[in-house]
This record gives sequence, structure tokens and C-alpha cells, in this order.
Amino acid sequence: MILYKYVSLGSAIEIIKNRSLGFTCLEDLNDPFEGTNFGFSDLGDVSPKCATRAFKNNFSRRYAVLSLTRNPLNPLMWSHYGDSYKGVVIGIDIDIAALTSESEFIIPAHMGEISYVATKNRDLNGVPSIQHLDEIKHELGFKNEIQNYLKQAFLYKSIEWGYEEEIRVIKSLLNFNYSYHDTHDEVINDSWDKRRLSSLGQPLFCFKIPINSIKEIYLGENINRLGCRVNNGKDKDQFKENLNFIKSQDCPIYVCEPDFSSWKLKARLLESCFR
Repeated sequence: MILYKYVSLGSAIEIIKNRSLGFTCLEDLNDPFEGTNFGFSDLGDVSPKCATRAFKNNFSRRYAVLSLTRNPLNPLMWSHYGDSYKGVVIGIDIDIAALTSESEFIIPAHMGEISYVATKNRDLNGVPSIQHLDEIKHELGFKNEIQNYLKQAFLYKSIEWGYEEEIRVIKSLLNFNYSYHDTHDEVINDSWDKRRLSSLGQPLFCFKIPINSIKEIYLGENINRLGCRVNNGKDKDQFKENLNFIKSQDCPIYVCEPDFSSWKLKARLLESCFR
């Protein structure tokens, strides 16, 4: 199965050149409601608010998230995540990329479909005791309960986000020796690239993928506007080099453009003679 990653042109270059996909921490995602759907009851000695914050803070440093989607021709996704149609969508075969590995990932791609709901869970889990809150500081999770808590933390979002058609892959960071604010790179193992900070100062955990797992590439209709806005000659040359690098990949390259007979996008195959 092919799933898709919407990114800027610069991020697409990083993904393809480094052959890796960046996982990010829960607290660095763009929805403040992430990791708050535990449904704790208010009948115990720990308030649902305190319990939820404790769990979210713990999960934020214990797990990393890769977000993918089913549709490369989603107009809202292109606007919100594809750099306003100036970016790139990369189609990844999740089996070849080993994103379905149940030994590598605590939630692999084939188990990571998001449920979009109108209301949050309520009174689902009771209230964790003070002892439970102390335990999660030292343990990965509540043994038999961990899968349930993980699903609630990572696989539920408000119905307003339903347009994303998101599929997630979740990695445990238990064996990663790092501090959130570390600025140095660190090699984890053969499957994981160096950990490096993003341009926003957020840590990325980069999972290596084989180049043949990249099966399709889509260019946004406005991608050439990036070059038009560059005045510096050196930067303009760099833009052309980056764009030509994307177009040179050994997989079908498409340009996304409006279908003027509808509100949908269509993909036009970029012929090899124009690459």
C-alpha cells in the first residue's frame, strides 16, 4: 500500500537525499488537543485535568509520531502541509519501507488509522492513582493497559481534522539516549538515522527507508513561484538544482493542478523529456 507525505520542497530534498522519514514528538504536533482523549473520571483523588497533563507529558517524551495520509490530491492538505501548493507529496510503499514492522513500531502503519470523533471519551478509564502517576515517570506504560492508552493518545482526533485522512506510525523512544533539548546528532542503530533538530528547534527521529520505497512524487502547481521569488543568483541556482533533483528520481513524477470542470485536483504526468 502507498501512503503519502506532504512536505515543502526543502523537506522533500532532505527525505530523498537522506532516505529517511522524520518522526516528531507528541508535544510538537500542531493540534493542542493531541494526547488528551484518555477519558479519565473525576471521581478519584486526581483530577482528569492533572491526570491528562501527566499522561500527555510522559507520552510526549516516550513516543515519536510519523504522519502520513491516503490521498495525494487533497486540496486542503496541499494548502496546509504542501507549502500552499509550492511543495511536494511523496508516495511511499509502507511495506517496502518497513513501516508495517510490529517489532520496530509500537503502532505500525497498518494499525495507525486515525478515528475522527465529535466528542471526547468520558469516564472511560476511571482515575489513575498517585502511584500510577509516579509509575509512568519510570515505566513505558501500564503493562496490559498500554495499547489502550496509546490508541486514545495517538489515534483519536476531533472530527474537524477528518479531511486529513491521517495514518500514523508510532515509535517508542525507550532505547533512545537523548535529552529533548540536545543539539547534537546521535546514531541510534542501523534502522535509525542521526537524530537532528529541525529548523524550529524540534527533535526529529529519522527512520531510514530504501530509495525504492518511494513510488510516486507529486509537485505542487505553484512550485515554480519559489524560484520566481528568489532574487539572489546563487539561491536561484540552488532552487533549480533542487527541482531538477526531484524530477530526476526513478519513479513517476506528477504535477498537481486544478480540474477546472470541478473543485478537485488532477495529476498530470511529467513527461521525461521535460525533466
